[in-house]
Amino acid sequence: MSQSWLSPLFLGTAISLSLLSTSCRSTPEAEAAVPAVPVKLETLQSDTVKDSSKFVGNLEAVQIVEVRPEIQGRIEQILVEPGQEVGAGQSVMVLKPDQTVPNYEGSLAGVDVAIGSRENAVKGLDIAKAQLETARAQLELDTVNVARAQQLVEAGALGQIRLDEALTQQEASQNAVITAEEQVSAAHVQIQQADAAVRQAQSQADASLVSVAFKEVVTPIAGIVDDLPVKLGDYVSTGQSVAKVTQLDALTLNLQVPSNRSAELRTGLAVELLDPISKEPLAAGSLTFVSPTVEAEGQTILAKAQFRNPDGNLRDGQAVEARIVWDTQPGILVPTTAITRVGGQNFVFVVDEEANANDQAVVRLSPVELGDIQDGNYQVMSGLEQGDRIATSNILKLSDGVPIEPASESES
Repeated sequence: MSQSWLSPLFLGTAISLSLLSTSCRSTPEAEAAVPAVPVKLETLQSDTVKDSSKFVGNLEAVQIVEVRPEIQGRIEQILVEPGQEVGAGQSVMVLKPDQTVPNYEGSLAGVDVAIGSRENAVKGLDIAKAQLETARAQLELDTVNVARAQQLVEAGALGQIRLDEALTQQEASQNAVITAEEQVSAAHVQIQQADAAVRQAQSQADASLVSVAFKEVVTPIAGIVDDLPVKLGDYVSTGQSVAKVTQLDALTLNLQVPSNRSAELRTGLAVELLDPISKEPLAAGSLTFVSPTVEAEGQTILAKAQFRNPDGNLRDGQAVEARIVWDTQPGILVPTTAITRVGGQNFVFVVDEEANANDQAVVRLSPVELGDIQDGNYQVMSGLEQGDRIATSNILKLSDGVPIEPASESES
């Protein structure tokens, strides 16, 4: 056990306690008269001591979604309650669409009209093609007749007037072919226009069908339903917020870290959430983001830590105390219940391994220098060593040199 430092105040206290204990132990009979105090004992072992800093911040849900309908209508059913857990894609309410079904039926009729127009255009193309084939056949016949008439005129067997009539008929057939080709081209254009009209009518019908299908309002994420801002029978518009769903399986904590810790600040550092009363850890996480810039006014760096929340004990917006663990190293920890204060200094009762005259174990008041509290224990900076045994219960009944005995469960 190390006692490398003693303040004057402690020396005076210790001398007074020593004189008092000496006067009380002047005879074996007096020693035997002092009953042993039952205490719980703890043998100090090397532990992990954390170099950490505490911060205060507010938790934020990783994802919060405002649920909005994609059609307008009156609320016909509400399928969830505030505080209820919902899954992604789950319906939260059903709307009675406003004129949506009639619009869909009208759109379907428009599709039928457009398809009928296209069918007529196809029939017109067939007729134009047939007329073109007839005109081309007639032109071939007229061309043959002109060639024969020319041969007969040259042979003197036919008059010029017959050749002129054949040429006129050929020209008329050529004009008929040109007209038929133009009608075929026009029929193709009509079909293209009819195809476009069908696509447009089908798109309108599809849009109306989507509106009919969207009468059920669904949540895009899993989470907890917040208080509902609407009630049964309310008329809601497209895009109006009808519910809020908060995902609480993970939360983020924003921390403002002094810029003088910039060299140590990095992602992956352990972060602990602490109970504001007991200071015990509530959850453990790590830094997931460190801002590359320093906030000019406060000279702080924004860091974000994320925490899992499987039991749902943490809430969005909850103010918490957090501790960033910068480093860990071997050290000694003592329970806060083992500490007693005398004259503004910290002491513990250490078991004196040399028993008194009656073979009773006794405790000695030993000064300690303490660091931060860690999980209900003080870090020991000096005054104790590994292997020391200390009393951790009934501290108010102890004084320097008092005999002790191990306490039973009912006495501790």
